Amino acid sequence: MKKSLLVLLALSGFGFTEQKFACADPNRILSESQMVKAKETQLRAKVDEYQKQLDQINKKLEDLRKQIESKGIAQNVREQKIKEYQKVESEGMELQQKAQKEISEIKGKMEAEITSKVKSIAEDLAKKQGFTGVLDCSAFVYVSPEIDITKEVIQRLDQQK
Repeated sequence: MKKSLLVLLALSGFGFTEQKFACADPNRILSESQMVKAKETQLRAKVDEYQKQLDQINKKLEDLRKQIESKGIAQNVREQKIKEYQKVESEGMELQQKAQKEISEIKGKMEAEITSKVKSIAEDLAKKQGFTGVLDCSAFVYVSPEIDITKEVIQRLDQQK
């Protein structure tokens, strides 16, 4: 409610001068920009890399579990396998924590970079086209096509690759 009231007040211009706004649709930018897709592909590759490593560890753990549960295994060998299992399990947990931290950092940097570039592009377009400000298109009840600069933002973003 407060956000809607602020938008309405901004749009009314408080009666002083005519305010001219543009809008950009962040969802379209994220789904249509080739630059964003390239960044997502890089992130996905890193996730897949870690997933392969974790899958290998899980396979090793499964093999060790089978050896430990084997009836024909000597007690001293079983104890060694249990220690090895615990070591591999610990390594797996450490790798998973490292992966989560690194993926989170990469994702945060990627989002910050995209947001910064979109803001810069929107600001430049607003200045050149005489807009007072640029809002998320969802802030409007109705959006006239001439104030929607999403397509231009996507084009400029993709040119920056």
